[in-house]
Amino acid sequence: MDLANTPRLWPYEPSNSPLPMPPQPVVFSQKELHWIQSEPLTSELMSIDELKSAVAGWKTHSGMTVEAILQQEGAPSMNDRQLILLLGELANPSRLADIGAGTMPMINVRIDDVCRTWTDTLDSRMMIPGVHHVTVARTHGWWEATHLGFATLPQIRQLVEHLDDRSRGKWKPGKLAEGQVHVLHDATLMAPSVDDLVWDGESERVEIDRPPFDGPALPIGEIFTPIHTRQGCYNHRGRLARCVHHLHRAFHNNIFRRGSARQWDDVISVQKR
Repeated sequence: MDLANTPRLWPYEPSNSPLPMPPQPVVFSQKELHWIQSEPLTSELMSIDELKSAVAGWKTHSGMTVEAILQQEGAPSMNDRQLILLLGELANPSRLADIGAGTMPMINVRIDDVCRTWTDTLDSRMMIPGVHHVTVARTHGWWEATHLGFATLPQIRQLVEHLDDRSRGKWKPGKLAEGQVHVLHDATLMAPSVDDLVWDGESERVEIDRPPFDGPALPIGEIFTPIHTRQGCYNHRGRLARCVHHLHRAFHNNIFRRGSARQWDDVISVQKR
């Protein structure tokens, strides 16, 4: 896919929900999107180095490996990259092109016991009324699909600074102290429905059985995650407005400003430095 000549299907504004996302692993570059065929990983647990080594050998239909694409682009190798959860717009190639993020492989992953949810602040740089960025919050028993990027430290800094709008202090690349991350081979995984959530008046949880994992667990404490460190997420009358249940336009029009905000450390735990 040639990004320079592809229509902007997802400008990420309140009139457009955050779709489409890459349905399979890709290597993003500023001008082209390389589609990668994932390979099943049979291990129950993988280290970061083992994952990078495995994904480096995944190939396009033409037989070009991820590592070969990085070499062709003149980009750092997989060995020189860290892992970052790409939440919301950070997994969209068009937004990555806008940011000027540079060449970066992305794969599909599954997160458990944490969910993607909207922040309580607006970013009006691109349009009025603005964009709600995506952060994470705990929900015991929850699962959903998202994306994992293999990025250099300067790229991670650049992605978080984009969310922060150079203001410093609202966003940080934290490392979670709770939740699970697994490599996801079948990216059609469906998250629990609204009706699957149990609400006791104080917290929400999911009590139905989880679908089986189809990829290895990764050490979540070694993966960077963009964390909003002020109004950590929207407080929808004590409940979370999860991205899979409330797309961007519906959240902005129907829920935003009808509740309050929760501080980030009330909804997620991060590792202490």
